Amino acid sequence: MRFLSSRKLSIVLPLLALAFAMGTAILPTVHSQQLYAVNKAEPMYKLSATGQVAMRFTGTLNLFGTSTLHNWTMTAHQLQGTAQFNLTDNGELESVSALTFILPVHNLKGEKDGLNDNAYEALKADKYKDIRFVMTNSKITPSGSGKYVIHANGNLTIAGVTRPIAMDVNAQVQSNGTVTCQGSYALKMSDYNVDRPSFMLGAMKTGDALTLTYSLVFVK
Repeated sequence: MRFLSSRKLSIVLPLLALAFAMGTAILPTVHSQQLYAVNKAEPMYKLSATGQVAMRFTGTLNLFGTSTLHNWTMTAHQLQGTAQFNLTDNGELESVSALTFILPVHNLKGEKDGLNDNAYEALKADKYKDIRFVMTNSKITPSGSGKYVIHANGNLTIAGVTRPIAMDVNAQVQSNGTVTCQGSYALKMSDYNVDRPSFMLGAMKTGDALTLTYSLVFVK
């Protein structure tokens, strides 16, 4: 066995001590970062089921249009969607890291089947089956006890055309952690390359203006 000289030991030992000190300093940092990630994980919420409409207002989305004859409305249930809400220990809404809702176009129903069919054709429902909103970022402003305004930016897709939009969402956090989101957004059909639905062999056409209104209930 060969022994290190005293000179070599004087060099090696401080290096070993330094390496050990650095290792013990790094390990707790990595561990604490992992714990932080786990503690800050935001729960996934889903839209409440359609069967609960009578009991608690599930998701509805109204499609309002204008026409030369009268205004018309189409309403849809059975929305799909998810969101990630981060609540504090006191149940206050701290942040929203994700929010998506999907509306199958054929779920939109009005009072007359003829109007429905023309709207489906205008929205190219056979090819583009969903109207979809995907949030990209948001800011939150408290507006009252358990109430907040989510200033949301995201992408709205209609008839296969996607455009960035900004809209304010009124949110309310219930005592059980359920989050209700309500609001509306006005747009022009021409912005999404949607031809205005026509009726009576083209004698009547809707206006270009369209308003999406929604009331969404997200549950854990």
